[in-house]
Amino acid sequence: MKRLLLIMLAAPCLAATPLDAVNRALLGGDAAAAWQALAASWPQLASQAQRDSWQAALAALAAEHCGKDAPVQLPPWQPALTLELAQRDMPLARSYRVTVSGEGDARSAQLLDDSGSNLLAGARYEAEGGRRFRLTGPDLAAPLAGGRYRLLLQAGQRQWQAQLLLPPAANLGWLARQPLGVARVPPPRAACPAPWLEQSLLRRSDFALQWWQRREPGQALRWPAANGEQWQSLALVQAEARGALVLRVVQRQVGPR
Repeated sequence: MKRLLLIMLAAPCLAATPLDAVNRALLGGDAAAAWQALAASWPQLASQAQRDSWQAALAALAAEHCGKDAPVQLPPWQPALTLELAQRDMPLARSYRVTVSGEGDARSAQLLDDSGSNLLAGARYEAEGGRRFRLTGPDLAAPLAGGRYRLLLQAGQRQWQAQLLLPPAANLGWLARQPLGVARVPPPRAACPAPWLEQSLLRRSDFALQWWQRREPGQALRWPAANGEQWQSLALVQAEARGALVLRVVQRQVGPR
């Protein structure tokens, strides 16, 4: 928390701004009030400098306990939930995608920004065995902006929603295509898991998963022998939490093998 206070107080643009309430909560050592004040301040930000300061405050606040102290609780019918914000790089193309997955009964979801735009519009539902599921949103051309969002889940007649303060997923440069590998590892955060790699091979005709492997960034990338026409995917994953929800920010490099 001391590091967070230094970051917040060192920013001159925070004087007499909507973020003053965040400063007061942090100076009082009240993380719960800081999360609340950060959420309340979002619609009042009037400049890019203020939005940048808001993002810096969010990153520092989340780093203290990896976001586990954020006020987000899951309903009994949804015991585990992951929200993924992904950048997907292919030869000559880049897109962004939001995915919700977990264990529970949810069949539909929305992720709404303050203007009401739904980043999960038309999300595709997939059952993954047992009670596990995945809801995959559409490919989006625009980067995923950080800010205040509302996540809504529905399972039959049951509904749940939560306010989420999210980092951006935009123009990530963690992975290189030629040669395929790690270009830059995000800086470590003491309270969070270290970033890791996920390798996968997909059948080119229907994108069915054929092989998957988790590795550490320093490990050699070994791939199995080719088996027909395949897509090759390498992802670097940075994980944190928003209360009981797992949050993943991911860059993927995908292309034909």
